[in-house]
Amino acid sequence: MSAASSEHRFVHTPRNGTPSKPVQRKTTPAEHRVQVAAARLRVTLDERLGRETPAKTKALAKEPI
Repeated sequence: MSAASSEHRFVHTPRNGTPSKPVQRKTTPAEHRVQVAAARLRVTLDERLGRETPAKTKALAKEPI
């Protein structure tokens, strides 16, 4: 593949050798309510399907909305 080929523009090399860390941001109260509701749905679905729910998800589902 030559440097002028059309596929070359899709190849990206990282600017530095260290992987970037995801930015942690504070969730808003509305986002937290959505996460709690989603956790409750996940717990209910897992119970019906006979799956094991992660402890973190169970704890989130018990929080008040």
